[in-house]
Amino acid sequence: MSLYLCLFAILAAIVIGWKFNFNTGILAMGFAFIIGNLVMGLKVSEIINFWPTNIVFFLIAISLFFTYATSNGTMTLVGEKLLYAMNGNAKLIPWVIALVSAVVAFLGAGASTPAIVGPLAFALGIPAGIHPVMIAVTVGCATLIGADNPINGFGGVISKNLIEKAGYGDASFTIANYVWINSAFKQIFIIAIFYIVFKCYKAKRVEIQKPKAFDEIQKKTLWLILAAFAFMVLPAVINTWVPGIKIVKALATFSQPQVIMVIAAILARALKLGDEKDIIRKLPMNTILMIAGVALLLGIAKEAGLVDQIAAILTNNIPKFWVPAMLVLFAAFLSFFSSGTSVVCPLMYPLVPVLATSLGLNPVMLFSCIFIGAMASSLSPFSTGGAMVISGCPDPKIKEQLTEWMIPVSAVAVPLICVILATIGVFGLFSV
Repeated sequence: MSLYLCLFAILAAIVIGWKFNFNTGILAMGFAFIIGNLVMGLKVSEIINFWPTNIVFFLIAISLFFTYATSNGTMTLVGEKLLYAMNGNAKLIPWVIALVSAVVAFLGAGASTPAIVGPLAFALGIPAGIHPVMIAVTVGCATLIGADNPINGFGGVISKNLIEKAGYGDASFTIANYVWINSAFKQIFIIAIFYIVFKCYKAKRVEIQKPKAFDEIQKKTLWLILAAFAFMVLPAVINTWVPGIKIVKALATFSQPQVIMVIAAILARALKLGDEKDIIRKLPMNTILMIAGVALLLGIAKEAGLVDQIAAILTNNIPKFWVPAMLVLFAAFLSFFSSGTSVVCPLMYPLVPVLATSLGLNPVMLFSCIFIGAMASSLSPFSTGGAMVISGCPDPKIKEQLTEWMIPVSAVAVPLICVILATIGVFGLFSV
C-alpha cells in the first residue's frame, strides 16, 4: 500500500505542478511527510534524513558564483563575441550556435543558456534560411553538452552525486565523466541528423554586428571564472599524473567544485562584480526546491520498495537485449512531463546496481541510458528547457509554430534516435 501511495504521490505532484504551475518539489515534500509518517510510521527526523544535502549544497554554490557572471552581462557578451568571431559562412551557423551554447553553458550559464544565446541564434539563423526547429534543437542539445558536465554543471553534478549514492563511491566521478561523454556524443549526433534533414548546408551568408568590448567588471569576471576552473581541474590532474606529492594531494582534496565556487563567490563580492543581495534573489530556488523535494519523496518511495519492484520487472519480464532501450524509453517518457534531473534520475539511478549485478550489464551503459533518456525530451515545450528555447524566437508566428513542431521532435524523434543508439551498444563503449 505504501508503495502504491508513493507512486500516486509522485504522479500527482508532477501533474498538479505542471497543470497549476505549482512547485513540484514543495508538493512532493508534503506527500513525503504524510506517507512517511502517517502510513509507514517513520519519524519526522528519519524523513528529513532523505533530504539531498550534497546536491542542494552543490546547486547553491554553483548558482551563487555563476549568477554574478550572468547578471553582469559577461555570459551574454561571450556568446555574442563567439558568434561574431565565426561569422561568414552560413552553412556553419548551426555549428557556431552549438559551440557558443556549449561554451556559455559550460562557463556557468547552465540552464539559462537558451535565454542568453536563443535570441542571438534565431536572429542569426532565420535570415540565413536555417529552419527554426534546427535552431531550437541546436541550442537545446548544445546547452546540455555544456551544462551536464560533472564539474560545475547542474545535470552533471546531480548525476555524479546520485551515482555515488547508488554505491559506486570513488568511481562516481569517472562514471559521471563517461556518462557526460556519451551524452555529448548523442547531442552532437542529433544536431548532425537534423542538420542533414533540414539541408542546412544550403544556407546563405549573413553578417552580424560587431559586439562591444568587455568592460572592467566583465574582464574581472572572466579572469575569476578561468582561475576557478584552473583550481578545480589542475590539482586533480597533477595529482593523477604525479602522485605522492603531499601539497598537491592536499590541494586536490581541497579544490572540490563546491569549495572553489563558494570562495569564488566571496571574491566576486569583494571585487564588486555584482550586487550580492540581487545575486541571492536570483538564485534558482524554484529548481533547487523541486530537486530536493522530489528527492525527499523518492527516498520514501525507495524505502517502500520502489526500486526493487522496478528492478524485478526489468530483470524478469524484459529480455536482456532490450533493457537499454526500455531504460531510455521509460526515462524519456517521464521527463516529457517532469524534470529529468530532479525526478527521473533520482528515481531510476538506484536501479543500476541491481540490474548490473543480476543481468551482468555495464553500469556505465545503464547510467548513460537513464541520463540520456531523461534528457531526450528536454526540448519538450512543456519542460523548462524547451520553453526557454522557444521563448528566444523573436517572431510570434514562428514561435507558435515552433511550439507545435517541438512536440513530435521531443516526444518521438529524439527518443527514437536515443533508443537506436542504446540498442546498438554506443553507450556501452566505456566501463569501470
